[in-house]
Amino acid sequence: MVEKNEKQLSLKSKLWLESQGRPIIGEGRMAMLQAIQDHRSILQASRETGISYRRMRGAIRDMEKAIGKSLVIARRGGSDGGYAELTPAAKDLLDSFKALTEGFHDETDTRFNAIFG
Repeated sequence: MVEKNEKQLSLKSKLWLESQGRPIIGEGRMAMLQAIQDHRSILQASRETGISYRRMRGAIRDMEKAIGKSLVIARRGGSDGGYAELTPAAKDLLDSFKALTEGFHDETDTRFNAIFG
């Protein structure tokens, strides 16, 4: 056990998946995909998450390159309106990452408190 000192320690942790050193998905990209699924719009997902539309499109492109699969199908607006939807590969990635991260912060907080508390 570490001695307590006057400065309070806190834990910050992040979890993400990478392939060959390139990030695939983390909490930010998980929120991005979830927002696209919820709103069926990249623009609305951008507004909800606070991630710029351009950055979001770039992240989607980077993820697709890294895993070699299409993740988002989008159709531009116009008179019929546009939409965006997740492919089955994206839904699987999103669901798998959610399952992986479920309880992650609780577990790390518990371990941190046991060691540093």
